[in-house]
Amino acid sequence: MSDTRTVVVGVDASVESQQALTWARAIARSDDRIVVVHAWEIPLMTSYDMVVAVDSAEVEQMAKQGLDELVVKLDDPRIVPVTHRGHAGRGLVEEGEDADLVVVGHRGNSRLALMLGSTANYVLHHTQQPVVVVRGEDPTSPPRRVVVGVDDFDDPEDSPSVRALQWAVTLPGVQEVRAVHAWFLPPLAVGMFVPTSTDLEAMDEGAQAVADRVVASAGPFPEGVTVTAEVARGTGGFALIEASRDADLVVVGRRGRGGFSELLLGSTSAETAAHSHAPVAVIR
Repeated sequence: MSDTRTVVVGVDASVESQQALTWARAIARSDDRIVVVHAWEIPLMTSYDMVVAVDSAEVEQMAKQGLDELVVKLDDPRIVPVTHRGHAGRGLVEEGEDADLVVVGHRGNSRLALMLGSTANYVLHHTQQPVVVVRGEDPTSPPRRVVVGVDDFDDPEDSPSVRALQWAVTLPGVQEVRAVHAWFLPPLAVGMFVPTSTDLEAMDEGAQAVADRVVASAGPFPEGVTVTAEVARGTGGFALIEASRDADLVVVGRRGRGGFSELLLGSTSAETAAHSHAPVAVIR
């Protein structure tokens, strides 16, 4: 059985997509396939009284030519160029159906950017594969310091947190993994000031037990990878965004409910992907 993996990467003319490709090439092994997908659509020239469609064959040829030039420049035998006519997000989802990982750059810096139909948002909500949204001023790859957001579970075999941690420790080059569980008391529950009867230390201990349980369930871990269980006070999204300042990658699991409700209801994965200071991997 072959261990060759397939990594799908979306590319265009943006700096962010170039960072995504650089990140993907750094984490891909020598025998992996890197499928580079460039999407193109037919532009329309419009005026007050007419609409003129540009020749599709010419546009397609230009897209292929640009992608071929990129492949020649990189001189990487692992790269397989693919052009896709239509929406970039749909192209990545289709090409990534049997892939091991989908990588996409993201130029937005807010949750609103993810809600307005960006490629990253589309891929996050429509693919079943692990997705890495490459963001940050200087993404480090391969990642050595990884933060994994973890939560409690009933069944370890059906836990997104366990799966996310198990995925993170297998990344090439990873050395340090921090499993972070955050807890938060809503203001409606505690008011402006925390009552003296609130035992914060007991809550910290309970949260630590959750993080420890996830780590124990995800192990054993590869030799040379240090995994620690940590607690943070605050919402899950806030805790991971702060932790991303000292990380090369943030990994979060999701339960696969999908839909726009995740963005509207403040899911941890959406918030982290929108504001992280490092690339974010979302694992189903």
